[in-house]
Amino acid sequence: MSDWCAFLQAQHCIRFALGAKMSARDCRCRKYVHSSFLCSCLSLLLAAAGCGGASSLSSSSPIKVLTAIETSPATASLAAGATQQFTAKATYSDGSTADVTSAATWTDANAKVAIITSSGMATAVAAGSTTIKASLPSGESGTASITVTLSAGTGTNITTWHVDNNRSGLNASETSLTPTNVVPQTFGKLFSYLVDGYAYAEPLLMSNVTIHGAKHNVLYVATENDSVYAFDADNYSTGAPLWKTSLLNSGEAPIGGPILPYEGVTSTPVIDPATNTIYVVSVQKSSGGAAGFRLNALDITTGAHKFGSPVAVQASVTGTNSSAVNGTISVPTSCIQRAALLLANGTIYMGFSSCHSGWLLSYDAHTLIQTGVFNAGPNIDGEGTYGGAGGVWMGSGGPVADSAGNVYISTGNGPWNPSQGSYGDSILKFSPSLQLLDYFTPEDYGYMNCQDADLAAGGLMMIPGSGQIVGGGKMGKLYLVDTASLGHENAKDTGAMQTLYVEQGIESSQAYPASCIDKDALGNPLPNGKTWYVGGPNDSNGDTTNGVNSYEIFGTSAYFNGSMYLGVTPTSASAPGVVRRFTYASPGVLSATQEFTSLGVAQQQPLNTRGTTPFISSNGTNDGILWTIDQGQPIQSPQPTTHATLYAYDATTLSTELYSSDINSGDQAGIGIKFTSPIVANGKVYMSSAHDPLSVNGVPVTHPQGEIDVYGLK
Repeated sequence: MSDWCAFLQAQHCIRFALGAKMSARDCRCRKYVHSSFLCSCLSLLLAAAGCGGASSLSSSSPIKVLTAIETSPATASLAAGATQQFTAKATYSDGSTADVTSAATWTDANAKVAIITSSGMATAVAAGSTTIKASLPSGESGTASITVTLSAGTGTNITTWHVDNNRSGLNASETSLTPTNVVPQTFGKLFSYLVDGYAYAEPLLMSNVTIHGAKHNVLYVATENDSVYAFDADNYSTGAPLWKTSLLNSGEAPIGGPILPYEGVTSTPVIDPATNTIYVVSVQKSSGGAAGFRLNALDITTGAHKFGSPVAVQASVTGTNSSAVNGTISVPTSCIQRAALLLANGTIYMGFSSCHSGWLLSYDAHTLIQTGVFNAGPNIDGEGTYGGAGGVWMGSGGPVADSAGNVYISTGNGPWNPSQGSYGDSILKFSPSLQLLDYFTPEDYGYMNCQDADLAAGGLMMIPGSGQIVGGGKMGKLYLVDTASLGHENAKDTGAMQTLYVEQGIESSQAYPASCIDKDALGNPLPNGKTWYVGGPNDSNGDTTNGVNSYEIFGTSAYFNGSMYLGVTPTSASAPGVVRRFTYASPGVLSATQEFTSLGVAQQQPLNTRGTTPFISSNGTNDGILWTIDQGQPIQSPQPTTHATLYAYDATTLSTELYSSDINSGDQAGIGIKFTSPIVANGKVYMSSAHDPLSVNGVPVTHPQGEIDVYGLK
């Protein structure tokens, strides 16, 4: 008799004594369980009663006890559509084993990722992770894990911030994640990678990259510690990177800057798939304290420098503002290279802010030679508390490029005087070589500059296929402009195609009048400072219906199926922090719908995060999901920091919340980082967060780690 059926016969004896019936599965051993079954049972029962007639049986043939079920393989990685045969092996108390594959009951934890037959054959369905189980009637079971990836050659690449040069924030090639499976029961956090510093930059992803002789979907991460990592985007394994490159030379370190505890790589890099190159801008200082920016070009398969990388980033223009030396203004290291990089026209574009005046620079992507320089305020000093003149930071977004290769940015606070070359609080259009071609400046530029109400607090998005750009900033006002003619500066903003307050319909109150007096560098009103009025009878432009509202914009819109989705930040505790949907109708009309997310938290600044930039995944025009991050109390918040929360909403019905990482304790993300946006590709969601706080009980953390949280089907 086989070991397995011998074990079943022993169990049947006990069941028989208790009057139990055999199951259909037990009857698989019916050729062993015939008339002699009663005799065997009688012998066992006599032995249990201590009768001598069974003494020889109990002493020479002890009953074997099932101790474990082992499934094989224990882990499997499959491309969607592939199959894998699993087997189950029983181990008994005497050390013997038996193949119980056909006797086991096979189940899977998430049939949306993989399905398994009664014989143990698994078929991969969609990207994600799941667990299969082999169980026996005795209650013993064994498990195995399956990771499903997309079929070779079908993966999606996220090579630049917000997906493309329109900055649309839409991945329309997502076939695994749908509104039906992105729910707490089947979707959640899979694992987290730890990195050597905070990652303010958005992760990027390349599919089917060969590294160390094997193909991987690869996640690229840059940190404030001036490091770049390449991780397997699907399989955690030991958590070690596929490669890691430090951008620091011997004796160098990241600088100490406004970003704490140190500042290295802040902007989102960009990848050129044609040359397998990732471009990264870093800032560092030598042991002697000299600091500088560098443009790095790394091979995405090895992390090695290429094209003569790195090169120093330096630029100068003629000018007469107070930072000029002998009539020349240069890029100082007090700048922050915050705006995401842009690759267009075979050229890398980078913006600088948080210094005396804003800069936009360009470099040839192959020779790394500088090809263009623009300064937003070379001849007039900035005003107010921050004293800037047209900084290019764009809420961590990046320059936009159209199909003709023209480049667009928005600028922050600063003087506006085109005759003096000053373009604060404006949307600017450039040729590929950075010749200024056109501009749009809101009528309220003076109030924006005076009140620190930057237009560049938010980013720009070009509505796909339209030739129209939308953006907004701390005024809480959207500006839709035509790239063929941006519109310059006009009373009531008649040069824009449309202006629209994001508050409309969210709160009962609407835009209200406000005023501001020009200030000095300490924030004090200047003795002869001009008073700027917005709205009301004293409006500086005669626009009595103008005003400010209870929302500010610190993010970039996303686009899907004829609608634009914008995250806004309330300035009052009663106003909810939401992502709102606006419908778009050509040739240039945005309409505020009554659809917006119902976040359970108040994203109120300055106590909380500064806005959210949504990301949308879909399969063509179907299965649209809006993803967004509530950063909570992020790193460098004046309040105690808290973890971030990943949300998913049905993009067609924003009131339908599909998922929150706060529901299941194991799904919790790290501490929030301002301005972060998730990316979604190949069935997974990736977001940057902080693993360690800046300090614990008032004691600084010397080398705080960053964290990349990975979510998917499970």
